[in-house]
Amino acid sequence: MREAVAGVAVLFVMCGVPARADAQGKGANLASEAACQSLTPTSMGGPSPKSRDVMVWRWLGASNHELAYRNSVILMNAYYQRTPPARPLGFSRDDVKKANAIYVGHAHGDHIADAPYVAGRTGAPVIGAPITTEQARKMGLPAAQAITVSGHGGEVQKYDGFTVEAVLARHKNDPPELNRATGAAFRSIMESVHLARTPEQLAQAREQNQGSNDPRITEEGVIGFLVTFDNGFTLLFRDGSGAATEDEKRLMQRLGGRTDVAVVAYTTYVPDVQIPNTMALVKLFHPDVYMPTHHDDTGGGRLDTPIYPFAMALRDELPSARTISPLYRTPVCFDTKTKNVFVGR
Repeated sequence: MREAVAGVAVLFVMCGVPARADAQGKGANLASEAACQSLTPTSMGGPSPKSRDVMVWRWLGASNHELAYRNSVILMNAYYQRTPPARPLGFSRDDVKKANAIYVGHAHGDHIADAPYVAGRTGAPVIGAPITTEQARKMGLPAAQAITVSGHGGEVQKYDGFTVEAVLARHKNDPPELNRATGAAFRSIMESVHLARTPEQLAQAREQNQGSNDPRITEEGVIGFLVTFDNGFTLLFRDGSGAATEDEKRLMQRLGGRTDVAVVAYTTYVPDVQIPNTMALVKLFHPDVYMPTHHDDTGGGRLDTPIYPFAMALRDELPSARTISPLYRTPVCFDTKTKNVFVGR
């Protein structure tokens, strides 16, 4: 389906296939940007965007993302080591060469596991809630590289052309009986097709997936991050899908009830359970573009969450928002001045 939206011709293809938008009219020629055609993230030696208005966003599996803008590279979460039968990401943590900062949404292993290691390679600070930075220090992060935020307002990090502000969020809290039932069903399916992880793979996964299971994470340990560019363009990242906090509601009042891009967790075994939770958040953030996160099989221990049921529901309930669900490492390029968008290969 092709639509003309604010001077952009957009092809929307759901369920893990990149949406494509060709920038037209004034503004940067996104298709000619090397960073918008490369599958190599900037943090791993890939090209940086040349235009001072172009921001490149990449999904790096799980709830890992990279933001490249001008000379800055920001990582959202760092969990790169995977255990078969989970599909590979196409890189390892040893490939990361550059990062100005690592923002960690919360301290569960599938968000923080590789953050201290990458921080050690790059010198980047790790920024997160008290539980997060405490866990990172236990994993070897020097205290000088830990920046602790509460998410209650006024905690802003500044970079060339943009800022990142912390806001308290909330982890999802599925009923325990649902988790037990769906987990057992998944294990049964994997065993029936001979894809269940071996004891050795399970041990390796436990070693790689280091993090905290502190129960306080649900209410106190999740931080969302608002990226605001000097020209007013906004991107809100949230790697938990629990109900909105009062801090988030106040933030949205301050923003006038709109964002340009919202990246919000959509992770579940049962889409019909998760759709209302993520939908409430996306409606609150009211973005022009919604991108899911945390919806893939992160470690061979869960099914991929299909995106199309949520994308169709969002089209009905918030027609002004477009869903873009890119592949691993695919560049999603935004002209932050004109708001044109181009999705690479």
